This record gives sequence, C-alpha cells and structure tokens, in this order.
Amino acid sequence: MYKVVLAFLLLFMFQSDDNIQKSIELARKVSNELVDSVKAVLFKELSKGGYLEAMKTCSGLAQEIIKAHQEKYNIYVRRISEKYRNEADKPDDYEYKILGKLNNLNKQGELPQEYYEVVNENGEKYVRYFKPLIVQPMCLNCHGTDEFLKQEIKEFLRKTYPKDKATGYQAGDFRGAVSVKIKLSNSK
Repeated sequence: MYKVVLAFLLLFMFQSDDNIQKSIELARKVSNELVDSVKAVLFKELSKGGYLEAMKTCSGLAQEIIKAHQEKYNIYVRRISEKYRNEADKPDDYEYKILGKLNNLNKQGELPQEYYEVVNENGEKYVRYFKPLIVQPMCLNCHGTDEFLKQEIKEFLRKTYPKDKATGYQAGDFRGAVSVKIKLSNSK
C-alpha cells in the first residue's frame, strides 16, 4: 500500500516538474519572440526616419505586437516597468515586487537573464516568468536624461504621453521586463 502511494506521489511530482519546465520553455519562447518583434519594428523605423519616426510607430505598434502574442499563445504576456510610458505597461502588485527585486539584482551586478516563480493565485498554480530588459546606449535617444533627449522627442512625449515616467535612464539601467503568466494546467 505504501509503495503504491509513494509511486503515485513520485509520479505526480515528476509530472508537475515536467509541466513547470514546459511552461518555462513556452514563457522563454514567447518573451524572446516579443522582444525580437518589437526590436525588428524599431530598427525598421529607425532606418526609414530616425528616432522620432520610430517612437511614433512603436508607440502604437508595440501594444499591437503584444496583443498578437497574447492571442497566438493564449497566455498573459506584456512588457512592464516601474517607470512606464504607456499605462498598458503598468505592473500589477506582484510584478512591482519582482521588478524591485530585479532592479536590486541589476545594481549588484547579479541580474539573471530570466527569473521565474511558481505561485498560487486564487487556488490555481501559475508560472510567473520575467525576462529583464536593460537600457542599451541607443535606448537613451528616447529614454535618456532630459539633457540627452532632442527637443522633437521631448515634444512628442509631452503630447503623446503627458504622464511619461520612462526617461532619465543611463545605459545599463534596469528598464523593466517582459512578464509572462502561464496557468500550469494549460501548458503544452
């Protein structure tokens, strides 16, 4: 009897671990695709018309790209930041907590390429996955300090994002993350 129960528990644990691993792999795939898709649009627009045109295009297209990934994979995925530009990128309470943790790890030089936890929310288990985003030198043209931003960028931000919080960065700063949430029973 005990052997049967033990065997069942071990089987359940390994299936659960396998389900978690598959969810992490899916979250990694989706977050990488999302980042690559947004970068491709950004680079295309930069080559056509510079930073202002790239901002104009990305301000609308980024949310459409995120929505397309949500629909394609039928999961929760979005970009988040404590210093968000678009209200749609405002983190929830759990995401705020993780962003703070990741920001501290970045300041200590210990930021991982990915971070995840298995959490229980309302009686359901989820993998919460985060792909950190770091400010690159080219990002400063739209996210840098006030002295660094060109007047046309400042004006666009004032008009389009009057509550913008996404400036004042230096290269290497923690910008935010791609946040993915997968219900464990739904991973394939």
